[in-house]
Amino acid sequence: MARITADMIDGEVRLSSQGNSVRRLYQVRELTGAAAQRLHQAAIASGIPRVGESHPSLPGVQVTDVRASATTDPAFATVEVTYGVPGASATGATEAAEVSIVADLYTEETVEDVNGNRIETTFFSTTAAGANFSTSVETQAHRIEVQRPTISVQFSRIEAAPPLDIARTYAGRVNAGTFLNEARDKWLCNIDSSQVSATQHRVRYTFTLNQGGWQAKITHNTAGIIPATASVVNGIRTAQVYERASFAALRLPSI
Repeated sequence: MARITADMIDGEVRLSSQGNSVRRLYQVRELTGAAAQRLHQAAIASGIPRVGESHPSLPGVQVTDVRASATTDPAFATVEVTYGVPGASATGATEAAEVSIVADLYTEETVEDVNGNRIETTFFSTTAAGANFSTSVETQAHRIEVQRPTISVQFSRIEAAPPLDIARTYAGRVNAGTFLNEARDKWLCNIDSSQVSATQHRVRYTFTLNQGGWQAKITHNTAGIIPATASVVNGIRTAQVYERASFAALRLPSI
């Protein structure tokens, strides 16, 4: 497993009329796999700040770029984390984003009512009266199909940052904090892009809303192994199956 062995918090500090910027340098060891896999392991190693996180000691700046570089030792890499002014997009956007919204319905199975209570029935049975008289109670959870609204919001704009780096940072992740007026875990991000010049791409961010949250909910009588990270609430476990990311650094417009 990738392990951080050095952390130079203030590797370089720059003060300008555009605000403060900081480079934070890491050394990461115990990398495995092919070259690209090793660098990706280093960039997302536990302890490496994610895009959008604030600097631990310098106010007013947040992570805008994470870059891993190879060394002569294949199991070792350096990671450079750049903090910049939050007012600027972390992806080098060169225009305001166009916004489109699509709403539809889909069928989903649920084990909860609208109040979050487990849907279940209770059955009582008794034997004949006499010496062997007895009563038994059986409670069974149920799954039912409901129609759920699905809302997708797409932001499209031209950016200078490499689209593969953007996808690795945000695609397949859910919001780590409040985003588009919804709580954590409600928006799932997908990304696609097309090249418009030698240095620019049109990047489309699509966020799909799940009102119940994207993390998995598992009932007591669901077969299979329940992740150790799950928490138990009223016979239902919620397990984190999607990684989270802060979308704040994208500087997308409010809608």
